[in-house]
Amino acid sequence: MKVLVLGAGGQGAPCLSILARDPEIEEAVLADFDTDAAQAVIDKIGSPKTRLIKVDASNQEEVIKALEGMDAVIDMLPVWLGPSNIEAAVKAGVPYVSTSFDQPYLDQIPNGEELTYDKEAKEAGVPVLMGCGLSPGFVNVIARYYADMLDTVKSIKFRCAKGRNDGGKYDYITAPWNPGWSPKQALLDFSNPAYVFRDSKWESLPPFTEIEEYDFPDLGPTLVSHHTHEEVCSIPYVIGKGIEYCDFKYYVARQAATFYAQGFASKEPIEIEGGGKIAPIDFLMKFVPNPGSAFVSETPDNFEDTDAHFFLPCDIILEGTKDGKNVCYRVMTPRLTAPGQKVWDLYGTTQIGVAYPAVIGAKMLAEGKGKAGIMFPEEFDAVEWLDRFKKGLPHYEWKVEVTEN
Repeated sequence: MKVLVLGAGGQGAPCLSILARDPEIEEAVLADFDTDAAQAVIDKIGSPKTRLIKVDASNQEEVIKALEGMDAVIDMLPVWLGPSNIEAAVKAGVPYVSTSFDQPYLDQIPNGEELTYDKEAKEAGVPVLMGCGLSPGFVNVIARYYADMLDTVKSIKFRCAKGRNDGGKYDYITAPWNPGWSPKQALLDFSNPAYVFRDSKWESLPPFTEIEEYDFPDLGPTLVSHHTHEEVCSIPYVIGKGIEYCDFKYYVARQAATFYAQGFASKEPIEIEGGGKIAPIDFLMKFVPNPGSAFVSETPDNFEDTDAHFFLPCDIILEGTKDGKNVCYRVMTPRLTAPGQKVWDLYGTTQIGVAYPAVIGAKMLAEGKGKAGIMFPEEFDAVEWLDRFKKGLPHYEWKVEVTEN
């Protein structure tokens, strides 16, 4: 099996590392315009199964050429390049995987519109799997797994956070903001309107609305609010079963909230003293840490501290009925990156949260497990998907609380 990875950044690099260690993968090809950064990734992995090609993803013909002979492609480039890369994969006849999706799909699904390139992908017999990372992705499959246990589904809620449980309560005030992936896209996500599926229809809300305090097992009470995210679009679209409500609430990142309130999320250029113009978000990005080199610089030195104090919890709360009873599942999924040393020994990196589910999706598509056209991870057979997941991370466990009345 041959897989192309587009992008050598914070997610593409660990993706290549996972593929290089998979006995079913014959070749893992890394495509990026920055060949120096990509070569550093190749060198660290040190596998004869990997190779590098230079590709300018803004040139669709270069992407199509890179897809020749591939059994699947995993798109780890910025989300706004997604539609063009989907079109390239459809033209090349290669199954496509992304770990997120943005416009036009975030509006097309709630508005009941035809999904861009869905018709072309179906006609070409090409599966286009969107949002198969951690969240969206892994959590979608978990939601589908427990939804399948219910006769009817009333609501599905996602509560996700990120933080440390040591030190002072207000240490975040002076800490530099580092979302752990593309900071520009992260800030745009925090500042975009958020969808909620309420009373069996989608509605749009301003960012940072309906703030609540949610008690995560590892982090304790944490402020969360509605956040633009793919699950709210795809879950009601796919699962059905009479679902009436779905939302995604993310932790209130104080720095991001301040940036948004002060206008730093704007992409509109403004005049600067001394002449010239710059968009506020581009100015801000000059000072925000870039996660692109995290894979290359990662060592096991801090695993003990990270295992003990850093958390990325995501709870999925499903309510519905089974055998005439009201049932609630609270599924608590800890981060995929711990214990650090175990994950490192398996994949040469701990940064597998987004990349590992993408590899599962790519392999399933290459094996003919997907469907032609645009699809989402919750459309896979959840039992089979999770069996594959557990095989590659045998130590990983999630917890479930069940209440009935």
